[in-house]
Amino acid sequence: MLDNLVQKSLEHSAEKPGDYIKDGVLYCGACGKPKQKKIHFPNMGDRLVGIACDCTESEKASVDDANDTAAFETMMERRRIEDSIVDPSYRKVTLADDDGANPKISKICRKYVDQWDKVSTENIGILFRGPVGTGKSFFACCIANELLKKRVPTAVTSFPRLLNLLQNSKDRQGLLDRLSTYKLLVIDDLGVERDTGYAAEQIFAVIDARCRSNLPTIVTTNLTPQEMDAPETMQYKRIFDRVAEMCPVSLLVDGESRRIQNAQRRKELARELLL
Repeated sequence: MLDNLVQKSLEHSAEKPGDYIKDGVLYCGACGKPKQKKIHFPNMGDRLVGIACDCTESEKASVDDANDTAAFETMMERRRIEDSIVDPSYRKVTLADDDGANPKISKICRKYVDQWDKVSTENIGILFRGPVGTGKSFFACCIANELLKKRVPTAVTSFPRLLNLLQNSKDRQGLLDRLSTYKLLVIDDLGVERDTGYAAEQIFAVIDARCRSNLPTIVTTNLTPQEMDAPETMQYKRIFDRVAEMCPVSLLVDGESRRIQNAQRRKELARELLL
């Protein structure tokens, strides 16, 4: 039995081109570390056994990392199918797509990703506010997708989507509970839902559920600080107070509408191609 184990260890550390023998032991030609070791066994004497050099350890770590990533992606895809919370249109952008037009916001987004362990422990969310089309959703989604690459369970959705799901769900509480399965939740478009008592009640339920989970939340809104400070109803006052509590960082994303810029570029391209 022991003989078989010794033989298998030698097979795992087999000689490759560039390897060399020194003092009767095989060394890796790439990292220069031994791939074999002499060990004394009772009744067997000194025997060579195979050991892992730095290259082998690195290769194993890469394989393990790839397997972990594949398992994480499978789990996230299953969640997306099961709860329907995630909007697929938000899953494409990363910080590599940032054009740098708003360097201050870009820097904060990168630092948020880099400091994730600390901001998540302290439950620090971000409120992105500003006019339509300036890039609020883009930056919020970039953060979420960058964290996904680090195998952090994140979801990006919108208040209208959640409102629709809650309205049609047979298990309203189950849907609210599933919000806490994501380490980071991005909720887009606060304030675009219809201003009704029912809508406000559902939005507060979403905000309250996320707040009680003690996990970071990122919110985007077109509302101005004045509108959030002095809402027309007490229901929205409660909502905005909770958002302020969850999102101590409030960032104004302003400038010319990127949607208008993109539409203009598409018009110019269409003229070149077709006219």
